[in-house]
Amino acid sequence: MLSLSHFNQKTIKGDIFGALTSTIVALPFALAFGVTSGAGASAGIYCAILTGLFASLFGGTNQQISGPNTGLTVAMVAILTTFVAQSPENGIAAAFTVVSLAGLFQIFFGVFKLGKYFILVSYPVISGFTSGIGILIILSQIEPLFGNSLLELQLSLSTLTNSNTLLGFACLVVLFLWPQKYSRVVPASIIAVAGATIFYILSGIDIPVVGAISSELPSFSMPIWDNTLASEMIKSALLIATLSTLDSLMTSLTVDSITNELHDSDQELVGQGIGNVVAGLFGALPGGGATMRTVTNLRAGGTTPLSGILHALFILAIVLWAGEYTAYIPVAVLSAILMYVGISIIDWNFLKRLHQIPLFSVGLMILTMVMSVAFDLVTAVLVGVFLANLVTIRRLSEIQLDNIKLCTAKEAEHLSPVERQLLASMDDSVLLLNISGPIGFGVARGLKQSVSESDQNKTLLIDLTDARFVGITSTITIEEIIVSYQSQGRDILLSSVCERVKEDFNKLKLLDKISPKHVFITRLEALNYLSKRTSL
Repeated sequence: MLSLSHFNQKTIKGDIFGALTSTIVALPFALAFGVTSGAGASAGIYCAILTGLFASLFGGTNQQISGPNTGLTVAMVAILTTFVAQSPENGIAAAFTVVSLAGLFQIFFGVFKLGKYFILVSYPVISGFTSGIGILIILSQIEPLFGNSLLELQLSLSTLTNSNTLLGFACLVVLFLWPQKYSRVVPASIIAVAGATIFYILSGIDIPVVGAISSELPSFSMPIWDNTLASEMIKSALLIATLSTLDSLMTSLTVDSITNELHDSDQELVGQGIGNVVAGLFGALPGGGATMRTVTNLRAGGTTPLSGILHALFILAIVLWAGEYTAYIPVAVLSAILMYVGISIIDWNFLKRLHQIPLFSVGLMILTMVMSVAFDLVTAVLVGVFLANLVTIRRLSEIQLDNIKLCTAKEAEHLSPVERQLLASMDDSVLLLNISGPIGFGVARGLKQSVSESDQNKTLLIDLTDARFVGITSTITIEEIIVSYQSQGRDILLSSVCERVKEDFNKLKLLDKISPKHVFITRLEALNYLSKRTSL
């Protein structure tokens, strides 16, 4: 978040240069995303201005540059198309209301400290999701590049040699072949836009162009609520909020790795949320942290939120004084830029190593990617995360089950010599159930099964010396074991219940189910008690 300490002579020069450099990189993408969304080039430009400004003012990552990006644009295309089809009168207004609603959700995430949970997503899910977005972007650019949709496309010599397609392919070649060392001075996207624009002006060919951007500031649009779209609006807002949050926090982590600083995830979500609320009110696309633009800012010298604020103001200045010149920019060059982005964000590194990766991870990645393309991004992420969490829980449960040992004296290798001798002196009339580590709900069934298969004629000592957490489900299971033993007239004892586990037990009043004289502070005390009782 910006403070007075950020205005100092040591950093302001770097912030200005970082803002200028990131502005050069951002402009073609803002135009391209705006045109692709169907809302117009100005929607992408003002997204870069508004989200960039407010996310820098109120965010938690010093060098973050925010604006439109691939996933959010793909989502917005689907939202606009669906809403206009269902409600021609209110569809567009409802779609931008969704952007503001998404911003409110992000503010909620930040205020309630939920930022850290959004980055706990399995890599195969992220890989499949981003690759799916890449494919969607590529598919969305077929019509602007070739003049026909994918279903109507018939690749013929005339299609491949028309001026629009040839120009698009030429721009793609520039984007892929422009040397990296020159990109630090002049980005390939700027070369492509400038070259295509000059060619259009000099050649006089008749191809689609972007059109001029009005120098007037965008007008305020009052949010609306359409009851016929209510469920879609909430679902879409959650999607936008999630995508923006993931993009922003992943970019923040990238900044942390470069600068060795630590961002404030929750404050970052508040800043991004405010930016999206304002963007929706002025008919702009939703935005989030943009990794490439942020790293460009960082590498060029930007170190404080002032660089992000200046970035937004520089773009605004260009629009106000040079917006008319976008009338000469061919749509084909913007399609080429987005085609390049789509190809680039597909996780080729993961795909090349599919033969080295466990089958489940491969299947999860491909499933998420296919569902992103065939269904929608929300369903893809939810299904991917659900399946990944199921497998993770199962694996953690298997590890946790290894921390549950039901044993007699001969098997109790973890006991001290004195404790083992005491247990052996009772002629195997006592079973020791040792629970260690954190025990979650996934082990409850295994815990109950291991006890039910044991000799229930023996006294059971449940030892919690090394237990640090026992979930509610496992607590209920322990309670059922206690009740089962007591119903058969058998004794059951507890030892070494730490304060945290005691709190878990007290929530369900488990300790009320067992006699206080059968609850011991240490395992040794419990074994001494049992030994004396056996010798009587």
